[in-house]
Amino acid sequence: MTGLVLAFVAAATVFYTSASGSAATQYAVGHRCAVENGVQFTVSNADMPADNARLRAIAGSHGAEVARSRVYVAAGPLDPVRLVSRDGAFDHVEVLRGGDRNGVWIPHNVAEQFKVEPGGVISIARQPVPVGAVYRKLADPVPEYWCADRGVMVPPPHGGTNDPPQPLLVPERLLDELPGIQPLGTHVEVYTRKSLRTRTEIEDWATATGKMTPEVIAALNEKPVIKDYAAVSAKTAGQTQDTVSTAVLPLTLISLLAGLLGVVGLAAQWIQRRGAEVRLLWTRGVSAQAIGGKAVLEMGGPLLLGVTLGWATAWLTSPVLAPAPQLDPWAPSRAAMLAAATWLVALAVLGTVTSLRARREFTAIERKRDVLKKIPWEVLAGAGAVTVWLTGADHAVRVDPASLLPEVSLAALAFPLLCIVFFIGVTARLAGFLSKASHRLRGWRNPTVLWALRRTAAQRKVAVALLAVAGLAIGVIAAGVGVAKTARESLEDKGWMRIGSDHAVPLVRGAGEQQGVPQELRGQATRIAYTQLYIEGNIGARILLIDPETFQDGGRWRDRWAGTGLDELTARLAEPPTDGTIPVIVAGRYPLDQFIGQADYFQRMRTVATVPSFPAIGQYEGMIITSWQWLTPSQRRGFSQQILTTQDPRHAVDVLNAAGERTGPVLDAKSSTEHLPFLIVAWIFAFFVVLGAALAAVAVVTLLVSVETRRRSTAVAHALLARMGLRAGALLATHLVELAILAGAATAVGVGGGWVVLEVLTQRLDPFPALSPVPQPASLRGVGLMTSAVAIAGVVLVAGYAVRAAKGAKVRELLRA
Repeated sequence: MTGLVLAFVAAATVFYTSASGSAATQYAVGHRCAVENGVQFTVSNADMPADNARLRAIAGSHGAEVARSRVYVAAGPLDPVRLVSRDGAFDHVEVLRGGDRNGVWIPHNVAEQFKVEPGGVISIARQPVPVGAVYRKLADPVPEYWCADRGVMVPPPHGGTNDPPQPLLVPERLLDELPGIQPLGTHVEVYTRKSLRTRTEIEDWATATGKMTPEVIAALNEKPVIKDYAAVSAKTAGQTQDTVSTAVLPLTLISLLAGLLGVVGLAAQWIQRRGAEVRLLWTRGVSAQAIGGKAVLEMGGPLLLGVTLGWATAWLTSPVLAPAPQLDPWAPSRAAMLAAATWLVALAVLGTVTSLRARREFTAIERKRDVLKKIPWEVLAGAGAVTVWLTGADHAVRVDPASLLPEVSLAALAFPLLCIVFFIGVTARLAGFLSKASHRLRGWRNPTVLWALRRTAAQRKVAVALLAVAGLAIGVIAAGVGVAKTARESLEDKGWMRIGSDHAVPLVRGAGEQQGVPQELRGQATRIAYTQLYIEGNIGARILLIDPETFQDGGRWRDRWAGTGLDELTARLAEPPTDGTIPVIVAGRYPLDQFIGQADYFQRMRTVATVPSFPAIGQYEGMIITSWQWLTPSQRRGFSQQILTTQDPRHAVDVLNAAGERTGPVLDAKSSTEHLPFLIVAWIFAFFVVLGAALAAVAVVTLLVSVETRRRSTAVAHALLARMGLRAGALLATHLVELAILAGAATAVGVGGGWVVLEVLTQRLDPFPALSPVPQPASLRGVGLMTSAVAIAGVVLVAGYAVRAAKGAKVRELLRA
């Protein structure tokens, strides 16, 4: 088990680092369009005539594909239109009427406006062009095929009355023949359909795109702007691996040092178990080094077996514990090499310690046994935590503006460990004092509890060690899970605060007329309106109009943002005013009287609540929230509208378009904030779970060994107490009490220590503190419940095993005991 724990920690570090690069690769590739995983060549206000067959041949030689989009602008029947040509474009729109691919395909709104049908003609650049088909106009979110051309196919609405240019699909031959059209831009994507899941895969693909780039440029007649997304993704994956590796390496070294202390204990056990044999060898002139070599020869095999099992366990559990299940090809071999190195170091420590202890045992060397016992380790840990906090906590996380990757300081990593060690040390010290004092207890009227206390006091060192290891394991897991969960929740909160919900669908029409949401969206959406104003000092703010009846359906809210429920806040806005005032909620750091505006309704506003932040506050530092109904249509005329929804935005867009509402590009909370800094912080602290798992294994082994080593004495005690009239249920109860004391204390101090760390460290680990809301500590209720359930199950199983082994002891074991 010692070898297993050592190798598990070492190998898990390699697997975890590799998996972090895989997770970063999948994030970098996944948050872009599917055709933007390679390299993009773009020219503006020009075309790139090229041999498509040559481009496909170049890309095919590297296992890639090519997508080329050409966009022109021309005079339409009334307003300018955009002519779009792209391979396979006709196959990725919904045809309503027609289908001739030799003519231009027009969206249905243009066909309805000008009464044009397939087979007719439409004026483009003052030339009659045949209409091949009428297709349903695309609305955001667009299908994946149109992702790279989203801005062309679904142009953002203009602020004025004119519509943006409508997209018309044109075959490439017809596009080359039309006179009087102006190129708006062309882009060529070289991409791959292969899965890019690891750092190795993205680096290989980046190498391929680097080789293809000069060949593609030679095939084009322009000097394009080049965006090598593959190289950017590969750089992101590599920097993420380096960041995570640098952060978790000190934790790994600390854990390995703790594991080597177990090897020291193993050497002491070997000397004790082989005492007679070692004494005989020493008297016959065998050197201390040879005795150490004997220990290495005897224990090397079991240690090697444990190291092999630890490496395999780390590999098998990496999909559960690591950020991603995919690993680089080099990860298993590198982890095996590191595990082998830990085996060699463990053997060296085992041999050296055994030799030194043998020499000290049989030579006249003065012993100083009480030096370590007199050192107040908990005081040193507490002082270290305070020092680390005062010197480095303000810079716990720094985000590089160039790469948007965070750098987690050593202080942020050392502080949780030192705090938990401090709490564990204080608890262990108190447990030692209480175990000594328990000898003076008198309470034979309740023999089960008294016997449990006496037995715990009799093995005080083992009990204190078990309490320390188990409490440290639970505390490390609680802190790691809490910080990782907090980082993910903070990312989600900031996205909701900027957008207002999971998705926001902008509406082209102004907010002059009061209107709720269509019946089909009831229960999943709400309508808001907003406009911008300014505070003294030219600080930006917003006025937000909400519908109190439906805002809870479409908006996102957490009670911890303001310490109150959303229903209570919206109810205050819905109360009819009796004095002619308008009830408002003020969000942000500025009082209401600092809001400046020319509208008369500003003078009649009455603050009914003040909250630190509110959904849809965006990048503004303050906001006034009131009900839609308290402003007249003329007062709302300058407001912009959005539909907030927590469900599929595609459904909301279809319903709104069917109701005659024109929509703009959908805003997504998941893309409103850069994810990677939050994710890397979560990945780094989730590594604490790996360390906690290793410590938990040590605690389990310690418990089982302690039960097994006193099996004979427990059997004798059971026999005597049975003769005294104690029933089997009482025998089981006393073991339950003994183990429950240890498990309960370890769980309480571990979860409590993790909670304290989380409360203190949460706000210092925010990668973007300027974005609201302020991070709030995640709940550790799940960790506490799971830990309690595991502790209860372990207590029952181990107590049952101890009673069964004692009751089944043979007579010769009782006599030997």
